Amino acid sequence: MTKRAAAVLLWVGLSSGCAHYRVQAPGAAGASATEPRSETLWSLGWGLVQERPRVDNCQDQALAEVTQTTNLGFALISVLTLGLAMPQQVEWRCAKAQPTPGDLGVLGAP
Repeated sequence: MTKRAAAVLLWVGLSSGCAHYRVQAPGAAGASATEPRSETLWSLGWGLVQERPRVDNCQDQALAEVTQTTNLGFALISVLTLGLAMPQQVEWRCAKAQPTPGDLGVLGAP
């Protein structure tokens, strides 16, 4: 096996997902209105310091779906640092805007 083929195999192994966790709202609330956005977040010091995703694309709407993914590379980082540093990929989609209840009023009233 050449060095290049070994490097490609190593890259594929480290970048492929090995665990996915997805949470999705049931029914119409789970219908996403936006394209997925993602961010790599880090938990440091065995969870004492945790990054939060910057969800700035929902314009005050709810989240329709959140997926958390780890891969072999992230697992190796976690093992090599004895859990001090644990990265994960988080992806989210925003829900469709909910219609606001309106005032129907009385038709034909002055």
